[in-house]
Amino acid sequence: MMTHLGFSHCNMDQAIFFWHEGWAVIVVLVHVDDCMKVVTSITLIANFKAQISDHMEITDLGELHWLLGIEIKHDWERRTIHLSQQSYIDSILRRYGLQDLKLVSIPMNMNIWLTTTQSPSTTSKFAQIGAWPRISMLSLGMLF
Repeated sequence: MMTHLGFSHCNMDQAIFFWHEGWAVIVVLVHVDDCMKVVTSITLIANFKAQISDHMEITDLGELHWLLGIEIKHDWERRTIHLSQQSYIDSILRRYGLQDLKLVSIPMNMNIWLTTTQSPSTTSKFAQIGAWPRISMLSLGMLF
């Protein structure tokens, strides 16, 4: 259906679709029966919803706050998005009975800026990221 509406598949992830015409851009992430959209204008949101609703019943849940266990906070004035996996981390700590540990400050360079050049450039490099160990696989000794 998305290709019928003029969207293209992302080469890196078949659940991501995009459409663009000049500065007008719509990116749609589909997960089971949910979708998240990123657009460059409010008008595009309304048009996209109208096109989709011609093909299926939709429910608009408003602004995105959670996606796949990641909390999303927007600061529209500063034009920033804050992503947090605190809920996931808390669940891992509870699973191993470590929820009452005391916090320790870990120094980190706050002047590091991430860029798209640091992102994987091929499908195989992108797939390698999925093979990296998750926090739940860490040795308990590493948490102390």
